[in-house]
Amino acid sequence: MKRAPVLLAVVALLGAVGLALAAGGAGAVPFEGGFAQMDVEPDDVSMAVAVQPDGDAQWTVEYRIRLGTDEEERAFEQLRADVENDTDAYTARFRDRMASTAATAESATGRNMTVSNATVTAERRELPQAYGVLTYRFEWTNFAAVDGDRLRVGDAVDGLFLDGSSSLIVAWPDGYRLGETTPEPSEVREESVVWNGPVDFSAGQPRIAVAPAGPLSGVPTAGLVALFAVLVVAGTTAYRRRNAGDDGGEGVVATDTAVGSETAGSETAASDETAASGESGLGGDGDADTSGESDDEADAAPTVDSDLLSNEEQVLRLIESQGGRMKQKQVAEELDWTAAKTSQVVTGLRDEGDLDGFRLGRENVLSLPEFEPDGDASDEDAESEVGDDAGGSDADGGDGNDAAGSD
Repeated sequence: MKRAPVLLAVVALLGAVGLALAAGGAGAVPFEGGFAQMDVEPDDVSMAVAVQPDGDAQWTVEYRIRLGTDEEERAFEQLRADVENDTDAYTARFRDRMASTAATAESATGRNMTVSNATVTAERRELPQAYGVLTYRFEWTNFAAVDGDRLRVGDAVDGLFLDGSSSLIVAWPDGYRLGETTPEPSEVREESVVWNGPVDFSAGQPRIAVAPAGPLSGVPTAGLVALFAVLVVAGTTAYRRRNAGDDGGEGVVATDTAVGSETAGSETAASDETAASGESGLGGDGDADTSGESDDEADAAPTVDSDLLSNEEQVLRLIESQGGRMKQKQVAEELDWTAAKTSQVVTGLRDEGDLDGFRLGRENVLSLPEFEPDGDASDEDAESEVGDDAGGSDADGGDGNDAAGSD
């Protein structure tokens, strides 16, 4: 079969019919371009779509026919001369066809679309075989949907059909990254995806989503809003905690000598407490058991919502959750505060009469004013003696009875 006699007629039909493309459910048509009525088909039809950040797209449609004989070479040279001599006739027919396609897509998508700057060229290429290439280029405004800085491509050519000699290449702007695509492309490149025919895209296809490369790449707008809200809450929490820490670390005067020793003597506090509990008259073994029970209860204490309570409210709520009495050191540990900050808050509460305190061994014990321990009268007497001075010194030089009352 001789190809050269029909080559010019084939290319002329290409110029008249343009790109046989439909969108928006109007019934996609293969890239026939009139070739079904001819004895020859293009060896390759390539559609390359370069999408811009504003949603516009630069289209390049190439029809390639292999030049295998001298006769085909001469026929293509004649075609190239015709295109150069009557370019407007070729571009006008193609532009009108694509304008009709864009109008159909506009109705389907609701975006205003236009086709402009159509051009046509005819050239010979070595690929490496010799090919005659007829190339149409045009701009399609609002081809892609823009969602913030995210681009969604494909709804303007919904249901497109690619025959076995056709391919679709969709490229995105430099600096963007592919988020999702459907159906699975034949090839994924650094800045584009390729579908090689035959491909019969169903409704809702093809679809491509791209966004600027970065940690938030591909995140939908709703997701960005939610993420921003989370960051605001986290930032506010961190700021409040930092301010609370700064307030607790400046201008703090220790209320007793035990505050400074809570850190330095933390390794020996447990043994000192046991000894002091055995020697004191503050309830004897009964109080020692109570102290042990409070340690166990502290482990199971409910988490205090620091975002909704003041420092003072946190302390009072925590001590209340422990039955009304708690060691100052445990308060600091539960609230993750420094000893200095804890001492400052406790001092303010005691000055306001919202909290009482006394010494037990080398530990400060805090209690609510209405707290009534399960013990004999010596507990209440001991607490009242030191209730106004949680930092009372052990070095008063008193005898054993005095020590029992102050320890």
